[in-house]
Amino acid sequence: MNRSSLSAARTPFIRLLAPLLAGIICQEWLQLPIWVCILPALGGFVLWSFFVSRDSIEEQYRKRTLFGWGLFLLVFAMGAGLHGMHNRPPQPPAGFYPIAIAHIDNDAEEKSRSFYCPVSITALADTNGTIVEYDEKAALYLEKSPDAKRLAYGDIISFEFRLQPIRPNTNPYAFDFASFMKHKGITRSQYVGQQQWIHLGEKPHSELWFFTSSLQRNLSGQIDYCHLSPHNTSLLKALLLGERQKFPQELRQYFSAAGLSHILAVSGLHMGVVASLIYLLLFPLACSESYRKLRPLLTLLVLWLYACITGLSPSAVRACIMASFLLAAEMLDRRNSSLNALFAAAFFMLLYDTNLIFDIGFQMSFSAVAAILLFYNRLNFWGQSPHYPVRWISSCMAVSIAAQIGALPIAVYYFHTLPLLFLIGNILILPLLPFIFGFSFLMLILSSLHLPYEWLAAAIDFILRYIELFSLHIDRLPWSHIDGVWLESRYLWLYFIGGILLYITIQNRSKKCLWLTLAFCIIFFIADISTYRPPRPEIIVYDSRESTVVQLSDRNGCYILLSDTLAMPQKLAGEEYRMKNGQEEYRLFPKSASPFEGNATYIDFPFALFHDKRLLLLDGREWRKLSTDNPLEVDYAIVSRTFRGRIADITKLFHIRALIIGADVHPGRAMSLQNDCFKQGIPCYDIRSQGAWILQP
Repeated sequence: MNRSSLSAARTPFIRLLAPLLAGIICQEWLQLPIWVCILPALGGFVLWSFFVSRDSIEEQYRKRTLFGWGLFLLVFAMGAGLHGMHNRPPQPPAGFYPIAIAHIDNDAEEKSRSFYCPVSITALADTNGTIVEYDEKAALYLEKSPDAKRLAYGDIISFEFRLQPIRPNTNPYAFDFASFMKHKGITRSQYVGQQQWIHLGEKPHSELWFFTSSLQRNLSGQIDYCHLSPHNTSLLKALLLGERQKFPQELRQYFSAAGLSHILAVSGLHMGVVASLIYLLLFPLACSESYRKLRPLLTLLVLWLYACITGLSPSAVRACIMASFLLAAEMLDRRNSSLNALFAAAFFMLLYDTNLIFDIGFQMSFSAVAAILLFYNRLNFWGQSPHYPVRWISSCMAVSIAAQIGALPIAVYYFHTLPLLFLIGNILILPLLPFIFGFSFLMLILSSLHLPYEWLAAAIDFILRYIELFSLHIDRLPWSHIDGVWLESRYLWLYFIGGILLYITIQNRSKKCLWLTLAFCIIFFIADISTYRPPRPEIIVYDSRESTVVQLSDRNGCYILLSDTLAMPQKLAGEEYRMKNGQEEYRLFPKSASPFEGNATYIDFPFALFHDKRLLLLDGREWRKLSTDNPLEVDYAIVSRTFRGRIADITKLFHIRALIIGADVHPGRAMSLQNDCFKQGIPCYDIRSQGAWILQP
C-alpha cells in the first residue's frame, strides 16, 4: 500500500483538484471559447464508456487507468468552462440607458481623493423610466462627502452610467491593476461626482452578510472607544477583524521585514487561535457523553460566524472548510486526513470562484498550510523531549520553517522582500496571539456590558506596543531583510514543481521519480540558458500620468529625465523594471540639472545623446520664440504635459524623426498633436493609448 502523504489513496481530493487547476490555468492563458471546453468532457465520457463495459472485475481493474484519465478530462473541462463563464464580459442591452441602479457590496473605503465602493449593478434605466435587468460588477470612486462616507453593504444607489474599462499598466513588469481587478470580477470603473448619484434605500442581498457586516462595524467602533493608542487600535482591528485599510504603511513595512506580515491578515493562524479558545471554553461538554458531539459543532458554528465577520477572506474560508471536514469526522467518529481536507477546501472554493487561484492570500495560505502538513513532523526534531519548553520551542520552529518553505517564495515574488530573521519574530510573537485574542474578546464583552475593562485595555495596549517595537527593532537590524529581491515567475514554477517531485521521490524512494525530477530540472535549465539574452542599452518612456519619465539605461548606469516635479512621496514609474535589472541606483535629471557626460551618454536637459540616438524632451519653455538658420537633427522628440506649443514651431528648430506623446498629456491635446504630426508627415506614438515606449539602440 502506498504510504505517501500525497497518494490518491490518502488524499483522494487531489484527483479532483489537479485537473481543476489545470483547466483554470489553461483557460486563463489561452482564452478558449466556451464550446471548446466541451471537447475534453466528451473525451472523458468516451474513456468512461470503455471502462463501464460489461467485463469481469479483473478486466475492469486493469482498465482503471481509463477511469482516471476520463475523470481528469471531465474535471479539466469543468475548470476551463467555469473560468470562462466567470470572466465573460457583460452584454449591455440595446438602447440608451444613462442611469444605473447598483447594490453596494462593501463598506466605503477612503482613498486619497475619493471613497472606493465595489458595487453590483442590477438594473439600467432610461430617461422615460423604463428599467431593464443588468448584471455587472464595477468599481465606483465617489467624490468625498459625508453621504459617500456612510455608504455600507446593503445600500442601493443610482448613478449616471458612464463606466470605462480599467486601463492596464503597460510599463514592463509593473503591477497590473486591471488584471488584479479582473480576477475580482471587475473590469470597469467610474468616478462619480457628488451630484451624480443618489441613495435609494437599503436592501441587502444576504441578511446573514448584512448582519455580520453590521456586527463588524459595531465591533470596530467599540474598539475605537477602548482607549488604546491610535497605532494599537489599527493593529488590533487588523488582527481581530481583518481591517487593514487604516493600518499605517510604515508599520506594514516593519512587520514584513520581521516576517510577521501574515498576522495582519485573518488566516488559518487566527482561526486556529479562535477555535482553540472556543474549544477550551466548551470543555464541560466533553464530560457528558450525550453532549460530547455538541462541542465540535458549536466550535464550527462560531468559526464560520467569525469568518463572516472578518470578511470571508480566502485564507479564513480555507481554514473553516478544513475545520468542517476535521470536526465532522470527529462528530461521526471517523478518521480524516488534514491534507485531504486542505485539497477539498481548495477544490470547493475554486468551484465557487475560479478567480481565487490568482488571489495572493489564497496562494500563500494553501502553500503554507500544505508545507506545514508535509514537513512539520520532519522538522520537529525535539518534539519528543521530556521538557515542555524544549517541545514548545521545537514546535514553533517547525511550524515557522515549514510555513516559510511554502509561502516565502510567493511572498518574495509579489513583494520583493526577503525576511532573514522570520524565525525569531515568529517564536517570540506568535505565542502572544492567544492572549491578545482572549483579552480582546473579554474587553469587548465587558465594555458592551458597561463593566470596568480599563485594566484589560492597558494589558492589550502593552502587548501590542511590544509587538510594534519588536518589529521596528528587527527592521533596523543590519541584514534583517533584503529589499529589492526579484524572482521571475518561471523560477517559482521550478521551485514548486521540482519540490513536489523531490518530495515524492524521497517519500516513495522511487528511482523513476528521481529520474523524472532530474530530467525536469535539466530541461528547465537548458531552456532557461538558451533563452537568455544579455542586457542591452534601452530608452524607455514610461506610461505615467503624473509626469513624463524618460529612462536611459545601459551597463554603465541608469539616467532618468523628468519633465515635471513629482509630488512626494510619489514613487517614480519603472521601479519594478529597474529592480529586475538591478538598477535601483539611478541619476535624476530634472530641469535644473547640470550637464552630464559619460560613456556613450551626454545629457543637457532637455537634450540627450544616448548610444548615437538624439533625444529632445519638449517641456514648458517658449519654443515658438526660438529660431535657428540650421535646424538640428533629432531622432525622437518626447512631448510632456508642460509643452504648450505647436508641432509647427518645433519643426522650424529641429528635423524630427518621430514624436512620442507622454501619457500625462490630456487625451484631447494628444489627439491635436497627432493630427499635426499627420500633416507634417512625422510618425507619432501615443503612450496613453499604445503603452510604454521601449527602444534598444
